Amino acid sequence: MKFTVAKVRGTKDVDFILNVIALRKEPLQLAKLFESLGYAPVPESRNFQFVKPIPNSTETMRIEFMAPEEFKRHNDIRVDIQNGVHARACTGGSIAITQSDRHTISGNLPNGTPFTGQIRVTRPHALVMLKLLALADRYNNLRGPKEARHDREEAQTHASDIVAILAALPDLPAFNAQFIGQFQQDPILGVHVLSILLNFFRDIASPGLLVYSEHVAANLPQDRATPAVVRAETEVAQKLVARIVPPPEFFAVAAAINDSTNHSQGGPFVDEYLSNLENARMPINDPLALQSLPAGAFSGAYSPGATFVMSASEPIAKLSQTQRELLHAYLQSKLNALGTDESLRKKYPHTLKH
Repeated sequence: MKFTVAKVRGTKDVDFILNVIALRKEPLQLAKLFESLGYAPVPESRNFQFVKPIPNSTETMRIEFMAPEEFKRHNDIRVDIQNGVHARACTGGSIAITQSDRHTISGNLPNGTPFTGQIRVTRPHALVMLKLLALADRYNNLRGPKEARHDREEAQTHASDIVAILAALPDLPAFNAQFIGQFQQDPILGVHVLSILLNFFRDIASPGLLVYSEHVAANLPQDRATPAVVRAETEVAQKLVARIVPPPEFFAVAAAINDSTNHSQGGPFVDEYLSNLENARMPINDPLALQSLPAGAFSGAYSPGATFVMSASEPIAKLSQTQRELLHAYLQSKLNALGTDESLRKKYPHTLKH
């Protein structure tokens, strides 16, 4: 946060997303290094969190290691890094590593010696992605009732951080293109993150803005003016976040893709869509596959009273280039999954050919 926002809240922890492949080849042993620096593993973390006392203080410094979730163990949240060091699986971790830049940091070591070094820092659009995923996780209190209060406070912090990052950006349209563009290699995650963005910041009563207002209220005095101040700040936040939420047409096309490709979940337009592609001898990687989504798949995608959609081309034409590219990649991912079904390949050999 401190590389993005001028006035940032203080913390006593540092989160690292690790380059797993590189570290597994690294001769330097992290566990021994941390031990020599006075860090000890947090017992319940199983070697992905380490703490040490802050000199001349009753507080501790915590380091947490995370890694892209594709490297995690089967049925486990941990990723093996080195002997004595693990990482917690992080959704979007690969994007965060790729979408990063080197920054120079400087200061004094505990013994007073000046030090300067470089560290990779996640770019703002990838940081907002991570914050949205964390916000949904904490708000939904996946860890159970014992963590409910802590998770609520964390959700408030993540919502506040998202608003603070967006407020600090000098070029929000450029950020918007980068934010959507980062999901080109993982479009399913992209549509998921954008759905969180919509559902948590759709209007002033949405979950993200609810916890944001709680964060604002917690930092104001308890007097008559506070409710009005909280509402005003929340409305400003909602208008700000709304500038990066894709238009309704984006989510309408995404919903139509789901209804036309979710074969195992009984998608109502799967056979109609694949039949249309097969009759046109159109392979799944054809750019026109997105335009060929059944018009009927859009019937429930809009609010009541919306104009009836005659073809997929109508909503697609209202989207930006990066939004169209993400939806095309999303469709390809879903169709590629259909191509693994042998019965569907036999039924639609031209469309679902290897």
